[in-house]
Amino acid sequence: ASSFMAEGNDDELVCEIFDLIRDIKDPERPNTLEELDVVCEDGIQVQRLRPTTTKTTTTTTLTCSPSSSSSPPGGGGGDAAIHRRATTGADARTACGGSGDDVDDAAAQADPVLIRIAFTPTVPHCSLATLIGLCMRVKLERNLTQRSFKLDIAVMEGTHSLEEDVNKQINDKERVAAAMENPNLREMVEECIKEPDS
Repeated sequence: ASSFMAEGNDDELVCEIFDLIRDIKDPERPNTLEELDVVCEDGIQVQRLRPTTTKTTTTTTLTCSPSSSSSPPGGGGGDAAIHRRATTGADARTACGGSGDDVDDAAAQADPVLIRIAFTPTVPHCSLATLIGLCMRVKLERNLTQRSFKLDIAVMEGTHSLEEDVNKQINDKERVAAAMENPNLREMVEECIKEPDS
């Protein structure tokens, strides 16, 4: 099984995620989650999960040189000497004329990320905290399709009387799927997450 190591917070992705959830409407009020201080950038953490080991691949490079009478016997005419070496993916692309920076960017995009979001219900006994978490999960899963990620949404510690139960419901895939099969609940979610100008 592959193991991963979490790296420091990715500020760029934090901003991207906050932009996606800030305009979600509160189920009971005409305000957005940002306006009600339910969500804020400080409550979002994004960590890239890098493999703890580097996969090594074998590449073949051709070094061309003019024919020479000093070419060793059996060298296939001496027109090209074939050298085989083990390199990382980044080395291979750079050796072929690619940019090392481009390789790093592509690798970063491919790395899975761990997204943690803590939100603050408007009141400690908020009955719609689970629905708010569901709205965030649905909107992020629909918009972050180009990334591999694990999403953990929870109420801020100490801000809800049923904190543990709410967190379990928000992060249970089966419960989330069942909730979205409920026509009335699905309609509420769609109304909350639709874009302001739509």
